[in-house]
Amino acid sequence: MHHPRPLLRRLLTAGTAAVLTLPVVGVVTTASPAHADDRVEAPTTDLVRSVEVTTVTPRRVAPRAQRPSAGGVRAYPVPTSAADLRRITTAPDGSMWFAEGDKNKIGRITTSGVITEYNLFAQTSAGSTVKDIEVDVSGLVWVVWDSGWKISRINPATLTAYTWSLTYPYGEEVRVGPGGATWVTLSYDVDGILRIVGDNANWAANAPECDNALGRGRDGFMWCQDFDKLIRVDADGAGGAALPLPSDATYPYSVATGPNNKIWFGRDTGGSMFSSPAWGNVGWIDNANQAHVIRTGDRTAPRSLVTGRDGNVWFTSVGAAKGIGHVNASGQGAIVQVGNYRPTSVTHGADGALWFTDSDNNAIVRVPRENLWVTNVNVGGRSQLRPHPQPRATAAKKVDADKRRKKATVAVTCGAGLVPCSGSVVVKLGRKTLGTGRYAAAPGRRANAVVSLNAAARTQLKRKAKVKVVLILTSATGQRVTRKALLTR
Repeated sequence: MHHPRPLLRRLLTAGTAAVLTLPVVGVVTTASPAHADDRVEAPTTDLVRSVEVTTVTPRRVAPRAQRPSAGGVRAYPVPTSAADLRRITTAPDGSMWFAEGDKNKIGRITTSGVITEYNLFAQTSAGSTVKDIEVDVSGLVWVVWDSGWKISRINPATLTAYTWSLTYPYGEEVRVGPGGATWVTLSYDVDGILRIVGDNANWAANAPECDNALGRGRDGFMWCQDFDKLIRVDADGAGGAALPLPSDATYPYSVATGPNNKIWFGRDTGGSMFSSPAWGNVGWIDNANQAHVIRTGDRTAPRSLVTGRDGNVWFTSVGAAKGIGHVNASGQGAIVQVGNYRPTSVTHGADGALWFTDSDNNAIVRVPRENLWVTNVNVGGRSQLRPHPQPRATAAKKVDADKRRKKATVAVTCGAGLVPCSGSVVVKLGRKTLGTGRYAAAPGRRANAVVSLNAAARTQLKRKAKVKVVLILTSATGQRVTRKALLTR
């Protein structure tokens, strides 16, 4: 329910300067869960607080990665237990910052796995949460914390923070926009959007009612979500244009720029204590303000959208089909389960891999991109994701039989592309089949395929040292390549 609000509202306690405390690593706080009656009155809008500014040196935790599993997946346990890991995002220096929702902390991890945790400041009420995190182009870290009561801008070099304390409504998501402005969506009883430039935070009189999801479009505008619509926010935050969404795209949970320079969204039906979020879709808005929707499957729930340099939008699926997903504007994509992990939020690492938080397992996980091109999980019905085409595979001219003439090997080369080459290989002599096997090779690589030879092949090799044959490679997606070769003993 929306209520009228003042024509102009400053939502800050004149920007308080504060200092990050020395991180205490591996210690679980004992704050009790928040209850409705724990809430205290919001700070008054004219309250000014000053806190001494000092510098502290954070304590780091050496990498404690589990042994890499198949495909080079590595998991880095977060020192603070049950941290309720939330968004992870990449900073300009290549490090990645993440929010610890239940522990009043934020964290930083490098591509080598070094984790540093930072305690935030005193909370308004026990059990308040860290809601979101962002890093701007200068490396300053923005945090919405204290269940949205406060927004802090933190300088990692000095570990000093400038904090705005909000009255109702609370802060939700924070994103850096064009022109050096930082934006925060507002929700709770009244919806809105806050624009911060320098030390000034303003909620404009005619600001659109942005509920939660927020993203920056390459069109130079910020975009936000309000129930069944997306809103393109005016550059000054004092207005916006609402775009109604089709029935299967209402209430997006995530908004981000896509590879076609359009704003993309991810949505699902939400979940409950008895069921997982489901009926996932991703989509984008074209230049004519029309929504294009791609269904990702009944068992999927796309969240945490992030743009890739590879022409894809990447996301986590938090539905029954849990994993890392991606899709491009033509609908090609996949959703991949990564071991038994349950991705929460995903980002692109400076090392070319995908990194994600896993709240259930309290870890940050690194997975190479090459592991993520082929769907390996049941996404349910209604999926419109189309698999990426396999590169063309070619076979060598020679098929070498072993001494017993029961098996033979042939080198298969996979062309350049995204997905591996895989399929069947058949050795033919006229209409007669001499052997069959399977091949699998990484893009741009060569691998040996093993062919099981039958009695007819052994008969031919008994007569001749070299037999002229035809090799037939049939990919898993139906592509067929034939070539002449020699079967040798």
